Amino acid sequence: MTLDQRAEQARKVLFSRYDQLNDLWLRAEKELAKFHIPRAAEFCYQCYDDHGFEGELLREYLGVRKIKGKWRICLGSFRRETADETSDQWTPITDCSAETRVWAVEYLPQLWEAVVKSAESFIPEVDEAIDKLRKALNVPDEHLRALLAERAKMNGNAK
Repeated sequence: MTLDQRAEQARKVLFSRYDQLNDLWLRAEKELAKFHIPRAAEFCYQCYDDHGFEGELLREYLGVRKIKGKWRICLGSFRRETADETSDQWTPITDCSAETRVWAVEYLPQLWEAVVKSAESFIPEVDEAIDKLRKALNVPDEHLRALLAERAKMNGNAK
């Protein structure tokens, strides 16, 4: 087999695999969305000194960000302790190189854990906001309970 023939054969096989890989990443995004993601979450998978800025480490993240109204699995690199919220600094995983899409699979379980922890830690914040609004609007607790029961019935979760 010539070098050109081998290259063509590899290209055909890899392109088929890339389609499968992208399809599975898109499915992972759909599965994560089932968790009802309340806010962006991320997992720092690598931290190192790239000698770009003295004393600042580069941190690389696998995260979930809302881009154009849809929760997307993304990659981001930042020189700060925490990831930036702006979506223009995050790249959807399906737009990353094939190599990146392959090795990022290893960190998907940690991202799922980060999404769940983010949701859990958001509950007290939502409760506090509800309480403040209830007090500001002079809404009694029993009215709120009735409203929640009504919403649960509408969602098919009535007890």
